[in-house]
Amino acid sequence: LMELTNERKGQATLTKDLQRLWYDLFMCDSLSLEEIAKLKREAATRGIYPDLEHYYLNREELMNYDLERVCKLIELWHDKGILYDRYNPKKLITDYIFSGLDTNGIFLHFEGFMKTIEILGTKEQKEKWLPKCLTLQSIGCYCQTEIGHGSDVQGLETTATYDVTAKEFVIHSPTVSSIKFWPGGLGKLSNHAVVQAQLYVKDKHYGVQTFIVPIRDEDHLPLEGIHVGDIGTKFGFNAEDNGFVKFTNIRIPRENLLSRYCQVSEDGTFTKESDNAIKLAYGNMLYLRLSIFFGRSVQFSRLATIGIRYSIVRRQFKDAETGEERQILDYQTQQYRLFPLLGISYAIRLAWVELQKLYSSFEAQTADGKQPLALLKDLHTLASCLKPLVTWRMRRFGEYVKQCCGGHGFLNVSGIHRIIKSEEGLVTAEGTNLVITQQTGRVLLGEAGKLAQGKRLEGITAFLNDHYNNTRKASNYSSINEIIVGAFESRVAFYLDYASKKFQKLIGEGIPMQTVWNEKVQQDFIDLSIYFADAFMLRTAFRQLEENKFVTSETKPVVEKCMQVYAIYC
Repeated sequence: LMELTNERKGQATLTKDLQRLWYDLFMCDSLSLEEIAKLKREAATRGIYPDLEHYYLNREELMNYDLERVCKLIELWHDKGILYDRYNPKKLITDYIFSGLDTNGIFLHFEGFMKTIEILGTKEQKEKWLPKCLTLQSIGCYCQTEIGHGSDVQGLETTATYDVTAKEFVIHSPTVSSIKFWPGGLGKLSNHAVVQAQLYVKDKHYGVQTFIVPIRDEDHLPLEGIHVGDIGTKFGFNAEDNGFVKFTNIRIPRENLLSRYCQVSEDGTFTKESDNAIKLAYGNMLYLRLSIFFGRSVQFSRLATIGIRYSIVRRQFKDAETGEERQILDYQTQQYRLFPLLGISYAIRLAWVELQKLYSSFEAQTADGKQPLALLKDLHTLASCLKPLVTWRMRRFGEYVKQCCGGHGFLNVSGIHRIIKSEEGLVTAEGTNLVITQQTGRVLLGEAGKLAQGKRLEGITAFLNDHYNNTRKASNYSSINEIIVGAFESRVAFYLDYASKKFQKLIGEGIPMQTVWNEKVQQDFIDLSIYFADAFMLRTAFRQLEENKFVTSETKPVVEKCMQVYAIYC
């Protein structure tokens, strides 16, 4: 403790300023630091924080322990009258405290099940289901992935066939590969699910649609025709009850089709709001991927805190001049691996400000009945590369921190193991990184085609207009930050030029397009999408550092230096 106290001497004001910025960037600027500290103390008193006990629990005990904490969190929200206020800062702070400190065993109930109903449900459906969700009368999960299909949504095999006579949908798993597999919360907790299934009405196929399907009865036993269970121990996320479910001709009311964008009338007439209904309904998956991006700022900061504090109190090898053992934080090897964590933590949080605005605009426009397809394309492009960027970086930096803490980092109670093991699951969750980065890559390939035709790009790829044609010169940069961002953007432009020309050359040789993509250039465009993600994150983060009203003259130099270190050493 003395070592930490000495390091903090004279920095009390700056520490509070940085805390203030950290919370302000999370829409909690209306709360004072004293109010936030009070909320933390109350959360701890109520048992919402995990304690050392959880490191020694078996899987079943851990699942029960986390569920108990969730219930205490809901009680806290209820007692403070903020249960139904999604963006109340006290709710954001306490949810942030909860999920930031340990695996949230019911995360997908709120951000998967509820959010899907909010996005795809009608006014009447939201009024019926959302209050039950908030009070945990209905606990739900997000059932998309099957044994045979995950990222390929159009290949899903679960069927939903409309029975005109009974005015019901029949949900069915026709094959072993159609069994839903992996949904978080399905194994033990959920009594409902939002299920993606191929819709058939009068023998006509209408594509993948989303349905609310009951899973368990009032005694929490599986309903007839439901074969459901937990998939077992995993590499991480073992407080999460990832599950499987096989449907055998499960009948649900017609009203359980989420009908904001498409409807089936009693007589079996299918209608949809527009030809873009399926695209607009994709908003929930984008939200989950963007949430994963933002959430990594919490986990990077946790790793940074553990690694840097340990490196302050740990001493090894005497200094030749003083004769005292040196703090290991003074060694270059520690700084090289730990300091970039601070930079990426703030870079994510600052970039999130603009991402949140983009997504909020998408929600507002769709709520008004508009079809913001250009905005949807931008969000899809960003979500498909930013989530892979930070989850892959988390794996690398998690290993760095473990090594920086020596043998102690290998202990469960260090807190490192639980973080990195859970984080590794996010590399494949909500879209496998190797697959979804290709979606960004395809967008960038299309942008290269426009540039080749002399067209100017707009939105998130507009920077390529100058860089792609080498019109941006070094003399145009006025600061180190601009030079850094320019370097990252130039890398995108250079690699896009290389990859797109390689693609076109192979097409010109008569090789089928699918073969070229899958066997010749796939990895090139995966790499390109990560370069694009890094450039976007740093560009928006440095811009927010200049423009955001919460950044002060005291906090700016510190955060700026940390982000520069990340950019140079990442």
